[in-house]
Formats: sequence, C-alpha cells, structure tokens
Amino acid sequence: MLSVLCRIQATCLLSALLIVGASLAQAEDSPMARAELVERAIATAEAALPNPAFLSSSEWTEFKQTIRNPDVLTLNDVEFHRVFNEATHQLPFTHFRLHWQPRSGGEGDEAPISLSWPRDDIAVVRIQAFKGDPMAISETLEEVIARRATALVIDLRGNSGGSFPTAVALSRGLRNEAVDAGAFLTRAWFAHHGGYPTAAQYDAIDALEVLDLDAFAAQLQRDGAARLILPAHDDPIFEGRLVILTDINTASTSEPLVYLFQQQGVTVIGERTAGAMLSAEHFSMNETFRLFVPVADYVAPDGTRLDRRGVRPDIEVPGDQALERALRFIESPEES
Repeated sequence: MLSVLCRIQATCLLSALLIVGASLAQAEDSPMARAELVERAIATAEAALPNPAFLSSSEWTEFKQTIRNPDVLTLNDVEFHRVFNEATHQLPFTHFRLHWQPRSGGEGDEAPISLSWPRDDIAVVRIQAFKGDPMAISETLEEVIARRATALVIDLRGNSGGSFPTAVALSRGLRNEAVDAGAFLTRAWFAHHGGYPTAAQYDAIDALEVLDLDAFAAQLQRDGAARLILPAHDDPIFEGRLVILTDINTASTSEPLVYLFQQQGVTVIGERTAGAMLSAEHFSMNETFRLFVPVADYVAPDGTRLDRRGVRPDIEVPGDQALERALRFIESPEES
C-alpha cells in the first residue's frame, strides 16, 4: 500500500545512510560502486522495515549473502536488477524491490476504473488500481445505483493496490455501517510492544480521525500505529447482489477490501490474492535505482496478517474465467 510514510523513517534512515556514505563517484557499474549501492540498500531496509524480526530471519541473512556475492557485484545494471529482485522472493515479507528511477513523461496507463453492463441489470465495475480522484469511484457507483442494477461485480483482477482514500470511496458506496478496516504498525510499535497486537492492544489503537494520507502519516509518526475505521453514513449505497473477482495479481490495498467483504458474506471468485499487503515507500539509491521498502505492517481486525498469505476465494477458478463464472453464479447461486 503506497503512502507518504517516508517522513516517519527520515531520521533513522539519514543516520543509516551516513554510515554507508553517500558518494558514488566511481562508475556505477564498477564493483566498488555496486558494493556501495548494496550496502546503502541493506542499511535503508534495516532502518525502515517495520518488524525487526524480519531482520533476524535466515532468509534475510541469505538475501544479504546473495547480493554481496562478488560475482553479483560485477553484473551490469540489468542483470543486477534481475538478481536482486529474484532474491527478494524468498523473504518473509513483500514490497521489497529494486526499481529503476522513473523516466520523464507519462506511461499512458489505462483508466483505473471502468463500468460495463453484460446484462441490463448486472453492472461490472473494473478497478485497475486505487489511485486518482476517489470521486471517480463514487460517481461510478452512483450510476450503478441510479440504473437500479440488481447485481454488481467488483473486478479487482490485476489491481496491485494504491492509496486507501480511493478504496474508502468504494467501501462507502457498498456499506452504510462503520467498517473497521484494520491497523498499520511501524517500527515504533514493534519496539514498544515486541510483537503483533493482542485483541486488547488492537482495540486500544486510536482510529484515524481524518481519512487522508497526511493524517495517516502523522498518526503513525506520533503513535507508531493507526487504525482505519470508516465511519457510518446515510448516503445511498448499492444494495443488490455483490460479487468480487480476484486473481494472483490482486494485491496490497485490494486485499483488505476482499478479506473484509468476504468476512461479511460477499462471494469472492477467482484466484488467491497476491499476499502482498504492507505499506511501502521509495528511497532513492542513485541516479539509476530506487528501493521500494516496507515501512508499516498490516493486520486485519481479527489479527490476521495478509502479507505472504493472501485471501482464498470462495469459488476458485482461473483468473481469466472469473467473470464468466461470476455471471453464472449470479444467475444460479444454488449451483455453486
């Protein structure tokens, strides 16, 4: 889940980066420069990762050994990028990747939300990512409600996540009652409590008063934890049959939504979700690379961690068959 949390880790990261040194004066593909990059990446991660237990794992030790290997240090940028990211696959946490620095100019991404009608009374809202203006989601659901759809398919296949305000807009269009959407925990939480929250500790985490990213970052910095509770409201909502579609690329911000709606009885069709639910930030490494690092862990209200676990669908089918299966389910739910 993307956020604005880099301010939270700024002080400890600055100290860590000063230790490894900021100079990359040598050619970037030289072993010495690559070694400096590797140490910078390790120091950044070890300062930012929310749960210190990650750092004492054998997988983290093996990862460091892999990227410090002298043969790896001599690889060109493309091969080093590949080896680094392949090595992260075995770690006990996700959202840790080496990315290329962004290039100028837009990428021409597909619109993040679209509405289609496979039948006059069945709407399909496809959400490519939780980004952009939350009003786009609200207005789309308003159209579904206005046309009196009897069934709605929320298609989250391929949705890799994004920021929570747009996800909040989706939830508000489907539920009037208050929704506890889970809690985020930073290094400060683990330093104080030593582990994941008990039920009593979870209940004591303050709910975010204003559902925006600045308030979220401020509370995490102040308390080390923040709980997202979506307030009850009286606005119109969709009240017909609801189905959610997932695949192996349904990740991050999408996953708590899927999990929480499934807990409320909404049918999920498709594949197990990615199991990649943390909050992460980008940190610049040099002119070529930036590092994506988890800075806050996530737990659902029942204490479940979704990272490296994912959400298993109620009806499991290949992702490319999920919509067809959903339409059949809507027609004849008793056959499922």
